[in-house]
Amino acid sequence: MKRYALFLLLLLGLLAIGEGGRYLWIKVDPTTGERVLSNGKPLPASLAKIAVPGQFVESEYGRLRPARQWRPPMDITKTFTPKDASRVVFSHERHFAALGAKGAACETCHKTLDAQKSWPSRAPSPALEPHGDTSLGRFCATCHDGKTLASSVKGAHPPVDVRIFSAFGRRGDERCQRCHVPRDHGADFTSRHGDAAEGSGRLRCATCHRGARAITPAEVKQVRKFFDAQMQLLKNPENDAAFNVTLPNNFCAYCHGLDLKAWNED
Repeated sequence: MKRYALFLLLLLGLLAIGEGGRYLWIKVDPTTGERVLSNGKPLPASLAKIAVPGQFVESEYGRLRPARQWRPPMDITKTFTPKDASRVVFSHERHFAALGAKGAACETCHKTLDAQKSWPSRAPSPALEPHGDTSLGRFCATCHDGKTLASSVKGAHPPVDVRIFSAFGRRGDERCQRCHVPRDHGADFTSRHGDAAEGSGRLRCATCHRGARAITPAEVKQVRKFFDAQMQLLKNPENDAAFNVTLPNNFCAYCHGLDLKAWNED
C-alpha cells in the first residue's frame, strides 16, 4: 500500500510538470500581471509566498518546490524553427550581456530589422551563404561575419571584446551549431543538460558556451545586481536605470548565476 501511495505521488508530480518536463519556471502573465507556471498553468498556492518570477521549480514527491536556478523574467526570447535546419533560440538578454549595453544597442539592430523584409548576402562567396534572402540569418550576418569586433557595434561596451563569430559557411558545417541547436540537443535537452555537463562534460560545453567552466565573484555580484533590477522592472517597466543593467558575459549565468552549487561552490 505504501509503495502504491509513493508511486501515485510520483505520478502526480509528473502530471504537475506536464509538457515542460523538469524545465518549468515562474513567469508573469502579460495580460493579467499574475504569476503562472511557464506551461500556462496556475501557480500552486504552495509556491505563491516563497517563489519569485523567473525562478525554476522542481517536483519532489508529487509537489512543486522552488529550485536554485533562476532566469530573467523580463527577457524577450524567440525560437525560430526553419524547415531545413535545427531551431535557433534568440535571447535579447544574452546579446545585451555580450555587448555590455542596451539602449542604443537596441536601435542598432531594430532600425534595420523593423524596416526590411529581405537582406543582401554578405558572404564572401555564394557557396558560403547558407541563408535565403528573407532569412533572418542574413540580417544577423551584419555583425556575425567573423570580422566585426563587438566594440564596433554602435552603443556597445563589451566586457570581452572579440570578433563576433561568423554566420557564413556551408550548410551542415559544425560552425552552424553556434546558433542552430546541435543534433544531439533534442527538444528536451535543456531539462537534462545538467546530466551531460557533470564532471568532464563541462569541458565540452565550454567549446560553445562561455562560462561553462567557472563563474567569477565579480560575475556573481553582477548577476545579483541584475536580479534586483529585474524585480524593479516588474514593478515599474519604465525604470530606465533598472532596464540598462546587464548580465555578465557568461552563458551559464543566465540560469545559474544565483546557483553557485552548479559550479560546486557553497
